[in-house]
Amino acid sequence: MTKLPVLLDVDTGIDDALALMLALRSPRLDVRAITCVGGNHRVGQVVENTLKVLDVVDAPAIPVAAGMERALVERPPAPLLLHGRDGMADLGLPASPRLPVAVHAVELMRQTLSQATEPVHLIALAPLTNVAVFLRMYPALWGRIAGLTIMGGTYAAPGNTSPMAEFNIRCDPEAAAMVLESGLPIRLYPLDPFRQLRFTRPEFERFVHAPDPAARQAGRIFRFSADFFGVDHALLGDAGAVASLIDPAGATVERLPITVELAGVATRGQTVVDRRLPAQRAHPEEFWQTSLHEIDVVTAVDEARYRRLFAQAVGAPWLVV
Repeated sequence: MTKLPVLLDVDTGIDDALALMLALRSPRLDVRAITCVGGNHRVGQVVENTLKVLDVVDAPAIPVAAGMERALVERPPAPLLLHGRDGMADLGLPASPRLPVAVHAVELMRQTLSQATEPVHLIALAPLTNVAVFLRMYPALWGRIAGLTIMGGTYAAPGNTSPMAEFNIRCDPEAAAMVLESGLPIRLYPLDPFRQLRFTRPEFERFVHAPDPAARQAGRIFRFSADFFGVDHALLGDAGAVASLIDPAGATVERLPITVELAGVATRGQTVVDRRLPAQRAHPEEFWQTSLHEIDVVTAVDEARYRRLFAQAVGAPWLVV
């Protein structure tokens, strides 16, 4: 099987941790580098959490770099308690012996794409600040990007940070607008499928007792999330976006133009997906000019397929039917 070369851009809290486990364990992906950005937690803590996940899955040496600490315009949000005080469900994992590389994340992106012998897939699971700065600084390298898989935004679902906006996009709407309207090949994995993929409490309690440390820590993350929200299930979250790259046949996709709302108050950071008929979009002079670029929007996923994919990756395929 030919592996896809990938670079992940993360703000490692609990959902990014699950996504990293899947990406690092997948035989379909060749993780070349991981870049970190402020979002779920401060960027320094994001780096620490990322290195700990590499230890959990016993990953080979992979360069990890700290990047942008704050959005292009707004001040950073406070760390979200739903990820725990340390951003990693307060698992108490030991400090990693690994060290981040001594270059900025944007420079690591440049090096990774420049040195690759084939185009690299970018998987962005965080506010898009690092990616936007890279695109602005190095337009000559756009052709080295095989595609962008982005967890962010909404299709028809309500937001999770405001009534209309999803967290990653709302953290840096200007960066999101630069990336989503760049014309690059993009697959957007919004909150709609994000909320579909879940494990029940009996299922993730079995993960906790699995032999593989990756499955055990994933189970503890699921347990923390379910306890925090007071429910009997936990979402697979950003790992679904990674799954959509590993196994695209498991995703239902629509190709649509999308615009990021920048000027609104209640709607700032909303991903405005133009779901009008093509004939209606052809008359922008009437009211509104839609984006000139269309992207692939994941509207639904095969839940059983992606649940099995994750369970197999963390070493516990027998846990999920």
